[in-house]
Amino acid sequence: MNVAVQKKQYTAISPSESAVYCNSPFLDQISKEQAQYLFAYDDGRLVWRSKERRKRDDAGYEYYRKSSGQDPVWVVLLGPRGGQRLYMRRYLVWNWHYGHTDHELIPLDGNHLNDRIENIGFAGPLSKEEAAPSPAPAEQETKFGVHCPCCGGGVQVMSADLAVQVYGIPDQQARILRAVWSGKGAPVQMERVFAEMYSDDPDGGPTQDKMYKAFKVAFSHLRDKLKDSGIAIETVGYRQGYRLILERKSKNA
Repeated sequence: MNVAVQKKQYTAISPSESAVYCNSPFLDQISKEQAQYLFAYDDGRLVWRSKERRKRDDAGYEYYRKSSGQDPVWVVLLGPRGGQRLYMRRYLVWNWHYGHTDHELIPLDGNHLNDRIENIGFAGPLSKEEAAPSPAPAEQETKFGVHCPCCGGGVQVMSADLAVQVYGIPDQQARILRAVWSGKGAPVQMERVFAEMYSDDPDGGPTQDKMYKAFKVAFSHLRDKLKDSGIAIETVGYRQGYRLILERKSKNA
């Protein structure tokens, strides 16, 4: 989407006025696809889509710019371990809706914590250096033979949600994987797996016999999806359930 169309939708201010808002170190941006993969948008907030290993739903935190005396802004830390960068939420909200912009973004009401899309306006063009795509972080060796589909960094900590994304695991198989993953290597009983498989069914699912038949079919396909991934699910024993096994792999494995 070009700048001309953007200016029709949101108010721009003159370059002289923009001096009040510039000098921010957090002008890096990501693609629309990356933003929508990572977050849901909720009236100015960005909410993590994956809740695993996160203490709160809101992405980021309030950052106080004491050295410059400017108002606080909301920032989000993104990137692989060892190559993380701070991004201003205002730009991520714009990226979520429209992708990359080559203009300075400012809050129309002057409140730097109000990142609602309708409150975002323009304050003149970014410099060529600021408007350039963020440099790719140094490549890290992956411990599981895959790279994050969002940032491209080598995966250091595998999760069920990431495995579902990377290996293209469909819904019913993904539910089985998440149920077994929740055991963190300990046996997970079939009742827990069935509860996850049919969590959206107000009746709790079909008969146990039908649930088990559906499980066996989905489980067989899931094992095929996970072959050579370093992720395995093994049967613990008769009526003792299933457990997760993770084997770290190098990218050359």
